[in-house]
Amino acid sequence: MSMIIKNNQDELFEDWFKVITGFPSFRWQRRLFTRFLDEDVPAMLDLPTGLGKTSVMVIWLLARAFNPTLPKRLVYVVDRRVVVDQATEIAESLRYKLQQLPDLHVLLQLGNEPLAVSTLRGQFVDNRQWLADPTKPAIIIGTIDMIGSRLLFEGYGVSRNMRRYHAGFLA
Repeated sequence: MSMIIKNNQDELFEDWFKVITGFPSFRWQRRLFTRFLDEDVPAMLDLPTGLGKTSVMVIWLLARAFNPTLPKRLVYVVDRRVVVDQATEIAESLRYKLQQLPDLHVLLQLGNEPLAVSTLRGQFVDNRQWLADPTKPAIIIGTIDMIGSRLLFEGYGVSRNMRRYHAGFLA
């Protein structure tokens, strides 16, 4: 990574965050970005409704661009299907907006591929993008039961031979 980019992380974060989300970041989002850069990744976040929890996907992706040692997968687990659907829309929008930010796309080492975004929830067919290339960043959004069952090697609708892959890619 060039020294210019490294020295302007905070400024680039703010610029790219606004391009992707349409809004300036909140203070908690900037602090979370810094924590991600320092590899201090919280196991969970507990924030009130309306404060931009789904922006964690954007924050993680931007931090990953500056620190490639961060996990390649972001697993976003929520307890309601409607929230999974909303988060999926945001992740798909993020994937689309990445096309407008070629420098970020290069930093993420996505090559010619778009960001993998997959949804794991009942009554929804898994597009399997998250399984295609474990060396590339991916966002996996799912309900507690769909993600949890895979982590326990018992994924709903997952063949016996694929269960270990699902568990490993999510762990």
